[in-house]
Amino acid sequence: MSNYLGLVIALVIITLWIVTVSIYQINDLTKVNYLVILGLILWQTFLNTGLFIIAHDGMHGLVFPTNTKINHFIGSFALILYAFLSYENLREKHLLHHRFSGTNLDPDFHNSDNVSFLSWYREFMTKYLSLKHLLRLSILVLFIAYSCKVTWLHLWLFWALPLILSSLQLFFFGTFLPHRQNSKEEENISSIKSLYLPVFWSLIACYNFSYHREHHQYPFVPWWKLPSLVLKNK
Repeated sequence: MSNYLGLVIALVIITLWIVTVSIYQINDLTKVNYLVILGLILWQTFLNTGLFIIAHDGMHGLVFPTNTKINHFIGSFALILYAFLSYENLREKHLLHHRFSGTNLDPDFHNSDNVSFLSWYREFMTKYLSLKHLLRLSILVLFIAYSCKVTWLHLWLFWALPLILSSLQLFFFGTFLPHRQNSKEEENISSIKSLYLPVFWSLIACYNFSYHREHHQYPFVPWWKLPSLVLKNK
């Protein structure tokens, strides 16, 4: 059963994302309380982050370890839903990140002159999102929105805004906090930081990737098992 649990969890997150995106379209927002709308935006952000985490675990072969083709298909599909990103491109860069973490060969690492959150975030995003991709993404999303009669307000509140917030969440907990360095000296495992939140808040923060040192120590452990590593090592 343990071999299938990662696949089941991934399919649950993907299904929730599809269902909630569909439900948002049928609501008349003028009749919905602002706090409810905020909650829905945060919920969709959480699910968006989940899509990326699924893809991330797929890159490590952890979604469905016993079947490589299905594993990579689920990872690729999750990234398509997330922002129509190239799974192979991100997988190649992510494996470089693990192999050369904290060096000039690490695609996720900051330029020594760009260590503030916003400047590093901007540099980080330009490595993964080209203007050409953003243009294609915008055209595709607008076409789908027009075909499905999605309003501009729904498109902004429940697709664009959660996507932006999700990218900030992933960068903050998955790159900025754990990998901050003052120079481009090579990292070792002990220099990668973990934020030891309680398990529930670690899940909410970024699907347990606040336990980032543990992820680099044990890249063969899926996101949902990371808390057990922390509890085991205490």
